[in-house]
Amino acid sequence: MKVERIQFERTGGFAGIRFAADFKPDDLPNEQSKELFDLLDDLDFDELPEQMLGEGAVADGFSYTVTVETNKWRHTVVTGESSAPEKMQELLQLLNRIARNQMRKQ
Repeated sequence: MKVERIQFERTGGFAGIRFAADFKPDDLPNEQSKELFDLLDDLDFDELPEQMLGEGAVADGFSYTVTVETNKWRHTVVTGESSAPEKMQELLQLLNRIARNQMRKQ
């Protein structure tokens, strides 16, 4: 399975600012794309529920939407800052770094 595209969006927070990235993993440095693929595999991303939004939403917390497209499937997961499991938190941190790097290049 080849990941062809990832869309990432963070919304909310104190200022309510939207922060997004849309990229092809092939365009990333090798080390970063390997880390990304490892996290997606560890999470079994395509098996995750579409909503991972626990009960205790944090005021001014972030919410995240992650869409992964492969040559066989497309899956979107929406989660909150406080409701994401540990491995998902690692993925969100990596996607935040990738999105920031993309913004700097524009």
